[in-house]
Amino acid sequence: MKALLRAWPWVRPHRRFGAAAVVCTLASVVINLAIPFLTARVIDVGIAGRDSAFVWQTVLLMLGLIVLGMAVSAVSAAMSVRFAFHSITDLRRDLYSHTQRFSFGNLDTMSSGEVLTRLTSDMTKVQSALMIGMVFATQIPIMFFGALTAIVVLDLSLSVIPLAMVPIIALLVGYTLSRSQGLYDAVQRRLDRLNTVVQENIEGAELVKAFVRQDHEIERFDAVADDLADQATIVNQLVASLQPTLIAVSSLGIAAVLWLGGANVIAGDLSDGKLVAFISYMALVSMPMIMFSFLQPLLSAAGASMVRIDEVLNQIPEVVDAESGVDLTSCSKPGDITFENVSFSYQSGAPALREVDLHIPQGKTVAILGATGSGKSTLVNLIPRFYDTSAGRVLIGGVDVRELTKRSLRRSIGIALQEPHLFSGTVMENLRYGRPEATDDDVVAAATIAQAHEFVLAMPDGYESVIAQGGANLSGGQRQRLSIARTLVVNPSILILDDSTSAVDLETEARIQDALAALSHDTGVERTIVLVAQRISSALGADEIVVLDDGRVSAHGTHADLMETSSVYQEIFRSQLGEQVG
Repeated sequence: MKALLRAWPWVRPHRRFGAAAVVCTLASVVINLAIPFLTARVIDVGIAGRDSAFVWQTVLLMLGLIVLGMAVSAVSAAMSVRFAFHSITDLRRDLYSHTQRFSFGNLDTMSSGEVLTRLTSDMTKVQSALMIGMVFATQIPIMFFGALTAIVVLDLSLSVIPLAMVPIIALLVGYTLSRSQGLYDAVQRRLDRLNTVVQENIEGAELVKAFVRQDHEIERFDAVADDLADQATIVNQLVASLQPTLIAVSSLGIAAVLWLGGANVIAGDLSDGKLVAFISYMALVSMPMIMFSFLQPLLSAAGASMVRIDEVLNQIPEVVDAESGVDLTSCSKPGDITFENVSFSYQSGAPALREVDLHIPQGKTVAILGATGSGKSTLVNLIPRFYDTSAGRVLIGGVDVRELTKRSLRRSIGIALQEPHLFSGTVMENLRYGRPEATDDDVVAAATIAQAHEFVLAMPDGYESVIAQGGANLSGGQRQRLSIARTLVVNPSILILDDSTSAVDLETEARIQDALAALSHDTGVERTIVLVAQRISSALGADEIVVLDDGRVSAHGTHADLMETSSVYQEIFRSQLGEQVG
């Protein structure tokens, strides 16, 4: 229950629904407590006194109360549903919004499966606790103490029986509650892993089939699913054993009442009606305990889930805006990039960049070249501030990126990745993703530069053709060209192409580069272009080539300069083009 209190900020705005549910629940409990008393009156006054009018009047009153109880219970259920769904919708919305503010560093520590589980399964458990648990939590103490009070009033000598039952039941419930909380958390963590495995398999379906690893993936899924089932079995067996145990204890209590209470009736110390009422109140004392056996696993699971949700909410984004950030558009050279003694390490601790000093003047096209793992993508990820440097600083337009507003910085930078992500929707919707207000002419112009216009027109509905999730109905080269076009629609001051033409043939790549150069020349816009390349042919047309080696700038200059001065560049050139260095 304590963990669920963390949901209070989202519950509070909808507390009127909760309060209405509680009031209706209380009314329902009072009605239930009145029925045994009226039953005793029917037996002791009406039947014993052979007063049929009293019997009919009392029975009609009981029927009226039962109908009223059904009505208020229905209202209580309706209010509980509103209370739970409104609260959870707000919580889910805030959790999702919070994850949208995460930096890459935050996302590196949490798999997509973990985030997905918290937004779905964990939310559902908290929702169930709010919807059902609140009603039960209101009923249990009122019904228990109300029935216990009635028992004491009816026959003080028999009240020792329920009083003896209470500590036994409390021990059983307390033990189950303490054990199950951690077990439910373990179940949810295994569900995280299951979701991650499924998501990885779906996203990597082509790779799985290409390497004929379906059997391996089935075995991997089976292992994770079996682990989840084993853990879920442990906790559910523990919880399932509570209910029959509580029923057994309650049945023993009722049997004791019949034995001792029957003796009191025979001795004339207790009336028949009061004995019937006493047994009914004993059932009402036991009922909250049995209800709690249903409620306990719900609360334990919801408590564990709320802790997990809170873990995400408590994560602080590693990259945050300065209190009074500078708008990059106000800078005179928003495409000027400078790295000053920059070093960077991922959370693994291994340095990815070491003491990088580099200046990329506005309007220039610079290619970043290097072997796999040399730090090329890491370097360009620091420009839009996806990560903050471990040491040194990155300046855009002469301003430290940490002093710029993230919105203005990223609005001025366009990025096309090697493995682009396309959303399900039309081609036009995808190309307008970064700039929804772009005109049709803007989109067509960008697609033409990216050499995507012709194949888009060849699609069944042109720019209104539907793209499957992840661009599954397109080739790798088509996805890359649409990604470049989407980036160009934004009309950025800095264009970063992170190996974004790796799946495009050399002729098409050359046409893209020529079109980009012509665009800057025709419009007079000094757009800075940063090309991350694996193929040396992609870098030959750049104004300057920067060679990275083991996270350091090994050399930089024109192709001719590097062929004379850089052994690393010469080796890359030889390995790819097979020409001798003169």
